[in-house]
Amino acid sequence: MAQVSPEVTDHGGGVRSIRVPIPDNPLGYTLVYVVDTDGGPVLVDTGWDDPASWDTLAAGLAACGTSPTEIHGVVITHHHPDHHGLSGQVRDASGAWIAMHAADAAIVRRTGETRPERWFAYMTAKLEAAGAPEDHVAPLRAARPRSRCRRRAG
Repeated sequence: MAQVSPEVTDHGGGVRSIRVPIPDNPLGYTLVYVVDTDGGPVLVDTGWDDPASWDTLAAGLAACGTSPTEIHGVVITHHHPDHHGLSGQVRDASGAWIAMHAADAAIVRRTGETRPERWFAYMTAKLEAAGAPEDHVAPLRAARPRSRCRRRAG
């Protein structure tokens, strides 16, 4: 393994990873893998849908010798938004295909079709039931009345 840049690690064999930040989240980042294929670079996951995350992904791809416009395909490991949040933007930039399990695609579609206030109420209830601290739940309550969720790629 070789560190290409602070955000990019070369694992050898045409596989690199990019640390794409998850804003305001204790996890800190999602690893997005860039895999060289005969058809062009394929991403495994894309990261959180946020301008800083997009900028980091684009800079990481540049450090790998490619760009968002050259992505051939995207494989999504699971439906969480820190893993597929930027997939639509990557597809818009490059025309890349996107692959995910049918059950995950159904969740993404259902989320995109749900009114924002219903989605925020659902997530608030889930976090409260799990014992999440109030400072984690409060932003969802505050976002409920004014939110306009964008449709996610699916």
